[in-house]
Amino acid sequence: MKLLRAFVLSLPLLAAPALYAGDADACGGCTVVQSENTQVTGHRMILSISNDRTTLYDQITYAGNPSSFAWILPIKGEVDVGLSSDAVFNALEQATQISVVSPSINCLPPGCAGAPNAGGDFDNAGSGGAGGGGVEVIAEEVVGPYATVQLSSQDPNALANWLLSNGYYVPPDIKPVIDAYVNEGFNFLALKLVPGEGVNSMRPVRISSLGAQPTLPLRMVAAGTGAITPITLWILGEGRYEPTNFPSFQIKAQDLVWNWDTQSSNYTDLKKKSFDASGGKAWLIEAGQPFSRYWIEDNLKWTAQNDPENSGYGGDPMGPSALDECVEDLDTLFGSIPENTLWLTRIHAELSRPALATDLTLGASADQSHVERWLQVENAIGTPPACPPPPDWCFDQDMPDVNPWDNGVGVGADDPNAGTKSNASCAIRGEASMPATLGLLGGALVLSVARRRRRR
Repeated sequence: MKLLRAFVLSLPLLAAPALYAGDADACGGCTVVQSENTQVTGHRMILSISNDRTTLYDQITYAGNPSSFAWILPIKGEVDVGLSSDAVFNALEQATQISVVSPSINCLPPGCAGAPNAGGDFDNAGSGGAGGGGVEVIAEEVVGPYATVQLSSQDPNALANWLLSNGYYVPPDIKPVIDAYVNEGFNFLALKLVPGEGVNSMRPVRISSLGAQPTLPLRMVAAGTGAITPITLWILGEGRYEPTNFPSFQIKAQDLVWNWDTQSSNYTDLKKKSFDASGGKAWLIEAGQPFSRYWIEDNLKWTAQNDPENSGYGGDPMGPSALDECVEDLDTLFGSIPENTLWLTRIHAELSRPALATDLTLGASADQSHVERWLQVENAIGTPPACPPPPDWCFDQDMPDVNPWDNGVGVGADDPNAGTKSNASCAIRGEASMPATLGLLGGALVLSVARRRRRR
């Protein structure tokens, strides 16, 4: 039996994360810090909203027979269909990844170079044709590995018959949903793999329509889902966006408690309690801040030009180059949104099946304050980790024969020896996850930002 991938807001097969080990900023002395990554696997979507155009990105994944793949999306009017790259999703994931960090423990004693009273503060900022039978074929084209067709019909039964006769199986539980969209005046975009293309050739799809249409058709998600459907949505627009017909909430640093024994916070528990209390209908506003296209643009272009096979772009010898595809994709992603008003908002939900009976609508938030993704916890329970041994320079031969680690007496801020050692501060190494697709871009990031700043 053929399967319908009915705008499933596709479950991403996330790239295996590469571990990135980085030094913590040590502006105020030696600190011990633990952290956790709150990344949750789920359906990943992008919605770019401007006054003249709205573009929806969907990361399609499928593991069955290529000939059985089909994907249907309700649309308004006629749309432009294009291809994107997993690298775009990974770039936005990295830019908005939530970091929960434990309270810091100052280990250096007062008077030891690099200790709090020796100068400096700890800084966490890192931070057309006839289809027949009452169905009109508006447009038909091949886009990469996909054969696409846009359909218009005022007869739900005629549309269902057309889909069935053209290889799009419609499950019984999704047919009433399609009927409702037809009665509401929607058209439909349908995709299939071109004969001979395998599932490994599938790429994220982008669909652009005229005007600002901040709506996500959740009703089509219900087909084939379980009790809970996780969805992560990135929104690019002028200012911060939030759901207007679903409840939403935030988790702030002051709400969190760090457990030293488990090296984790209660972030996940708080999130689950809020989702459960809403009956699986609430959306968590995870992050929302002003954004610059240059934070991801240079890296993606660099990869497309220098490592096209791993960029997710190109691949067709007769088509545009990886770099040309990347440039077109980024221009579509950011659209006509002014650079000085561009915001990136990330929201997440774990929706119950009843919640999928209503499409999600978005609007500008009345509160345009930042939603921080870096959460520094202040409250803690459990046994804190032991401080590391004092550094050698705390026992300089020229210093008084006193162990400042024990009683806090030693080199002071006014001492000429204070802070003159090359290792007069220290940092505890930690690990944070980073999408593998962008792991090789780390070196290019600093260079590209530097180049961008010099050009300015």
